[in-house]
Amino acid sequence: MFNPTELFKNRLKDHIKLLNRYLRYIFNGHFMIALMFMIITLAIYYQKWLATISDRFPAHIVIAIMLGLLVSYNPLQLFLKEPDKVFLIAKEAEMYHYFRLTLLYNFVVQLYLVFIVIAAVFPLYARIFPTKTKVAYLFLLIVIFIIKGWNLLANWYMLKVRAKSTRALDKVIRTLLSIALFYSILYEQFVVIISLILFLIFLNSYRLSRKQSGLAWDMLIENDQNRLALFYRFVNMFAEAPQTTKRLKKRRLLALIINKMISFTHRSTYTYLYRLTFIRSSDYLSMYIRLIIVGGVVIFFVPNHWIKILFALLFIYMTNFQMVTLYYHHRTNSWLDLYPIEPFIPKKVFIQWLIQLTFVQIIVFALLFLIWFDFTGLMITFIAGSLFNYLFNYGYVKRKIST
Repeated sequence: MFNPTELFKNRLKDHIKLLNRYLRYIFNGHFMIALMFMIITLAIYYQKWLATISDRFPAHIVIAIMLGLLVSYNPLQLFLKEPDKVFLIAKEAEMYHYFRLTLLYNFVVQLYLVFIVIAAVFPLYARIFPTKTKVAYLFLLIVIFIIKGWNLLANWYMLKVRAKSTRALDKVIRTLLSIALFYSILYEQFVVIISLILFLIFLNSYRLSRKQSGLAWDMLIENDQNRLALFYRFVNMFAEAPQTTKRLKKRRLLALIINKMISFTHRSTYTYLYRLTFIRSSDYLSMYIRLIIVGGVVIFFVPNHWIKILFALLFIYMTNFQMVTLYYHHRTNSWLDLYPIEPFIPKKVFIQWLIQLTFVQIIVFALLFLIWFDFTGLMITFIAGSLFNYLFNYGYVKRKIST
């Protein structure tokens, strides 16, 4: 006899095993130590910034946007698999209890993000509204939980609607209304009106889902596969994840530039392969650019001269460390064994490419010091970054890819 509760328990157990298998690599890695150092340092400077904050700073808007985005972000993991569209579709009527359990699981799991944002926002809230009572804090916290629950249910309802434009419009409207609601709560005006509008949008999402003839199983399974692929790509930064989905993006212009820069010779085979893989595969290029942007923003806003240099080196390390996974990208491709290339060439070419990528990042971070005409910081960042680039790649990376 089909038991949806047992199915949920088994799927949840498998999911927890998967998380335990890979998360230990992440939390035991050097990356987490660097990340914790960055969080602690930013928290210290955040407190100092709050002590000197100007009255003209638009704190109401910042708090409203952060809380609105928080309650609107509700990704769903339903633990569905490809065969389910064949074997479970006949049990669709009985599966609703299973989905209720998965929604409850998603809400509880996402509370960690709620507490992180609240820990970041509430010191600013207390600084701007020093006269607020504990009841006001509690009321705001309750509203956050309620609106997040509403949005999570609305996301579930809209997963039954196949029209992408309808789903996108619904999400945009709910996000904007959530921001407007928190803004109105801070100013204590129009709270009831905006709450009613948001509730009507929620009812409309429910109405649209009821119009559908049944569950969109292919969409639900695709949603789960995308979430799982995202997790594997994240894990692949720290450990080998054979399940990683390799997505390709054409990026014709960048690929054309790479083609023109590389000579068409026998020894350039892996030079071409690693550069084109970096440009087109998965999220290597986007991750590289994202870390440069985030690192640049942190360096720009941190006031202390030496902390700026330290953060520059920290982000250089984080980028370099995560790019090591590029070497293993083609490890399951047996066709590469047919290349008549000497075994040492792939390693040599990869380290050279990694050094070049890191050197570009070093130049970007060093040039940021020109904003303050800090030539000492520029030189220290450039020299220390270059030294780290050489020692890390010819030391740690070379040993790692040779094992």
